[in-house]
Amino acid sequence: MKLIQRVILGIYLSVSVWPALANDNLSYVTPVSVEQLVAEGFNGVILDVRTVEEFSESHVPDAVNVPHELLSSHLATLGRTDTPLLVYCRSGRRAQIAMEQLHALGYTRLYHLSGDMQAWQTHQQQ
Repeated sequence: MKLIQRVILGIYLSVSVWPALANDNLSYVTPVSVEQLVAEGFNGVILDVRTVEEFSESHVPDAVNVPHELLSSHLATLGRTDTPLLVYCRSGRRAQIAMEQLHALGYTRLYHLSGDMQAWQTHQQQ
């Protein structure tokens, strides 16, 4: 029985914990809730990394649209590497890709809008 428990623990660690520790994926990202954004505002650049079409349909007020695949060619739009950047997309996948790119480019103050555009739209309907 203990052997089975050890095997299961080993599989769990290899699949979830060790890759997260090795990649350090989210240690540089601070989540910001929609409520925080609305109540406190955000003193930085709000970055929407969805497509131009998605952005034109709806977006967070004062957001800048730079699709995630075009980030490296629009760095001047984002400001210095110590500029706070609040990143969001529709559901989180493209925002994660963008934040990894930005982190690799030296940006140090990265924030993620928790729940992304879906959470923003839900909040607006309330």
